[in-house]
Amino acid sequence: MTTKTRIEQTVAGAQSLAGQLKSCALDTDVPSVKEMYSSMAQEVEAMIPKLQGRLGHVKKEEPQYQ
Repeated sequence: MTTKTRIEQTVAGAQSLAGQLKSCALDTDVPSVKEMYSSMAQEVEAMIPKLQGRLGHVKKEEPQYQ
């Protein structure tokens, strides 16, 4: 598996995880648990642009990934 593929899979997994955490937040009526899920979703979402930036760098540095 190439670095590019791993990063792409990681981005997709992070996007999926953020969505699942948001869904969990909607499924509960306990305010503290809702806040916990929402906070975790925000943390994961903050990682996504960093991963996408790294993916862009890999694509730029490795022309075979174009």
